[in-house]
Formats: sequence, structure tokens, C-alpha cells
Amino acid sequence: MSMPGTTLATLLAQLIRVAVVAATLATAGLRIFAGDLRLGERPAWLVALELALALLAARLITLIAAARRRELPWPRLLLPGIVLFEGLGVWLGDGAAIWQQLRVATAIALELGFIALAIWHLVRTPTSDELPEVRLMRPLAQLLPLRAARLIAFELVVLGSALRFVFGGWRRPLRPGFTYHRESMLRLLLPTLPLLAIADVALLELVILPHTTTWIRIAVHGAAIYGVIWVIGLWASFRARPHRIVDGRLNLHRGMLCRVELPVTQIASIRPMPAFSDDWKLRAYRKDAVRLDVSGGTVFDVRLSSPVEPIGLLGPGRPSDHLIVTVDDPKGFLAALAVPA
Repeated sequence: MSMPGTTLATLLAQLIRVAVVAATLATAGLRIFAGDLRLGERPAWLVALELALALLAARLITLIAAARRRELPWPRLLLPGIVLFEGLGVWLGDGAAIWQQLRVATAIALELGFIALAIWHLVRTPTSDELPEVRLMRPLAQLLPLRAARLIAFELVVLGSALRFVFGGWRRPLRPGFTYHRESMLRLLLPTLPLLAIADVALLELVILPHTTTWIRIAVHGAAIYGVIWVIGLWASFRARPHRIVDGRLNLHRGMLCRVELPVTQIASIRPMPAFSDDWKLRAYRKDAVRLDVSGGTVFDVRLSSPVEPIGLLGPGRPSDHLIVTVDDPKGFLAALAVPA
């Protein structure tokens, strides 16, 4: 029995995508670790690059076919187009001046189109209570795979939240709702971050990386700085996203890491989290639960009458009827829910 045409097309597209990734990794590996290796008269990495570009062109053709079938938006062709032109420029080298000019002009045009499309979508979106990463993800998803769009939007919101918090955001009043950050261990860590950063720089410069190349040191320090920014952004999201009950619906958050929305009537029971004698038993107990807890505060074990789907960094997660939730005001939270314990 033959497979449907759409299934064959999807399978072919997936195979080409995997082949593109493999050929690209092979090209990078040969260029970095075996730059002098040759196949006949030509460098091995250049031969691998040719294969990668041919596969990328085939990938672009499959994307065009999918766009014509309205299975994905046409702007999704922009990024593969940029990569293809850039790759062709590397393959041709500096000898083809006209092609280099065409390559640069095309890349600039495509990148400007990328920015313009994102701005256009953001401007057209009306002001609402929609989460910023969801709002950012929508235009990005016109140009990137959905999972990549989610991750980029998340990172942008982390960076923006951290900068907003540092430059006066910590003075802003909290949103109404049930907080879970006041007793968090992360709150105790924040005041020590400057000292930890100074100690980290000294340790890296004097002990670990005193004789390494400059670019490695810059990369390591950049990663350390970004880690500090990420922690601040995560803390800011804890403050900005309390649990809320609106029109009979319960909105639960774990900062930007996870969120769940459900009717209050879907809660079957809620009780304090049981104690465990060791971490392995605790890990097993929480294995299939949706984690909406942070260290510190009162942790509740919530059971639902039917499973609910959490939304995490990579999108919808596995449905579960078991939630683990942290709150700073357990009595007020239980009174607002008015559900049996």
C-alpha cells in the first residue's frame, strides 16, 4: 500500500533537514579540526560545504512546496535563503566580486525584512494581558520553526526583564495575586551576585584561564555574565507573575518557566506537600507532576479531576492531573479557592 503524497513529502522534508544538519556539522568539524585535509586537489571541508549547500537548496525547495500548500508561512523562507547566500559566498571565496556584492545586498534585504515583519506584527497587536514571550513569538514564528521562535522569545524576555528590574523595576508595586517569591532561596542569592561575579572573574583570570587565548576568555566571561543576567531575569519574572484567580479560573505560574490555567472547579483536592525521608523518594513522587514550585514558601500538592496541559519553554507539555504549587500566603490562597482539602 502506497503512502499518501503529503506523508511522503513530510518524510522527505525531515530526511533533508537531518541531512542538512549532518553536512553542516561535518563542514564545521573538518574546517576546525582538519583544515589541511584534502580530497584530491580540494580541501575536504570545501567538499563538505558543497554537499551542505546542495542539501540546503533542496531543503529550500521543500519549504517552497510546503508554503504553496499553505502548510507554513512564506516568510519562513527568509532564514534558509540568508544561510544559502552566505554559504555560497564562502564557497566562491573572494574572487567573485559581483557575487559578493549580490550576497551582501541580498542578506541585508532579507535581514531588514525579518526586522520589519517582526515590528509590523508587534505594532498591529493590540495592548492586552498577553504574556510578552507569546506576543514576541508570533512574528518570530513567521520566520523560524515554532520551537526556535519560543526559545528566542523567551531569551529576549529574560534579558528585558533583567534590565528592567535593575534599572528601577524593583521599585514597581507587585501585581495583585498570590506571590511565591518572598521566601524563595533565589531572593537570598541576589544580594550576593556582585560578590560572586567578582570572585568568579578573579578565579577565572588568575587560576583557570591565565594562559588561554583571548577569545576563549571573552567567551567564558560572557557566559558568566549572561548567567547572572538570566538569574535576575528569572527572579523578575517570579515577582511579575503571581498566581491569580480571575472569573473562576486559576492562573498558576512558575515565573517564565511554566504556566497552567484551569477552572477552579477542576481542583479535586489541595493539601500540603508530604515530607520525604530522602531525595530519591521526593524525585519519584514529583516525576509526573507539573512543577509550579520554587524553593522556600509553602508547597501544596494539588490534585485535579481531569488532566491539564502546562505551557513551558518549548510549548505545551504532557497533561497531568497532579500539580505542585508554591505560595507565600497559604491561608489566603486556600480561602480564595474554597475547595476541599
